[in-house]
Amino acid sequence: SLNGGIVNQLLGKLFGTDLSLSVMDYNALLGADVNVLGFLDALAGKADITAGTYDDVLQSDVSVGRFVSALADISPGPQANAALKAMAAGLAASDTTIPLSHLLSLGPVGKLALGAQPPGLDATANVMSLLSAGAAIADGKHQVALALDAGLPGIVGATLDLAIGEPPRNSPWFSIGETGDTVRTAQTRLRLIVEVGGPGGPLGASIRVPVYLELAFAEGKLGDIACPTGRPDSLDVTVDARPGVAEAWLGEVDAASMENFSKSPAVLPAQIVKAPLVTVTGAAHATMSNPSPTPLEFSASDIAKGTVKSVSTHNFTGSLFGSLLGDLTLNVKVAGLGLSLPGVLTSTLKTTLTAASPAIDTLLDNVLATLGIKLGEADIRVTGGICGRSVLVQ
Repeated sequence: SLNGGIVNQLLGKLFGTDLSLSVMDYNALLGADVNVLGFLDALAGKADITAGTYDDVLQSDVSVGRFVSALADISPGPQANAALKAMAAGLAASDTTIPLSHLLSLGPVGKLALGAQPPGLDATANVMSLLSAGAAIADGKHQVALALDAGLPGIVGATLDLAIGEPPRNSPWFSIGETGDTVRTAQTRLRLIVEVGGPGGPLGASIRVPVYLELAFAEGKLGDIACPTGRPDSLDVTVDARPGVAEAWLGEVDAASMENFSKSPAVLPAQIVKAPLVTVTGAAHATMSNPSPTPLEFSASDIAKGTVKSVSTHNFTGSLFGSLLGDLTLNVKVAGLGLSLPGVLTSTLKTTLTAASPAIDTLLDNVLATLGIKLGEADIRVTGGICGRSVLVQ
């Protein structure tokens, strides 16, 4: 979704450049896959690594410009190629780097010399997913802040603070490995302050809605791999998948405390309305999690097609903001007005927030989708496997 250019704004901010890619550009990137080893071959050339192994390349921190340029060199399709070249040109002078070892792990394949391709294994990755994951871990740990042009009905304005933690060691986003190997996303914190149109009267013309999210890593662990007949077409892979625990609040958080991932920031009741005669504070909390992983089975046909399978939380249904509204408590203070008015104002305010709920959920979904995150859900993809040798690719 490109409502108001949210994807361009956020991805550009993470990479440190201005982006103006079109819907056609992004659709091309979403539809393009690349061979991972071929990508690393191209990246080695950009980084002047002329000898060594794939693991040698993964020990490097490469500039975001070289990262995107290498993708452009091997990306299929003219639209995706042109979009990546335009991105690379804007990043040519950037000193932001991506630690490749946090993004990719090749297991035993990493010991191969550059240019070597293991027979029978075509490990591929989606271009847009590589861009999102690379942007999220660029420079390890960072925080960005920006004003979003939401372009959504009912939303007057929105500001975003985003902090992304360093991924757990030995648990990259993409892996080639054996049974027991695990891939994970990065821990993410997000503070979104949305201003929605108010009902007027004592509540005023605008309502302030601060939403804070803490998203733990989602993970996929290679549970089993088998070839019952010994033939490649009998390949069967099981991945134990679990979405990240997500906690959401309607409340106030100090943006400066978001970057300290060793402890959770304090969340205080939010000031939602501050009008001459009326002040409203509110608080709400919602949690979604899976207590145990869910096995996802990939057949040889699923692997050949690049099928994406999902696992969702068991204790979360409906929209995120709708869930917060279900837990919302409001404190209305009225100066010099009738005693019966607080109850009327509370009802009016909840009606206004309920009407704005779809737009706020859309805004949250667009921001998180740019980072490759789905609330309460994990997407797993197995794109290669070799019988007789356990291999996982997400």
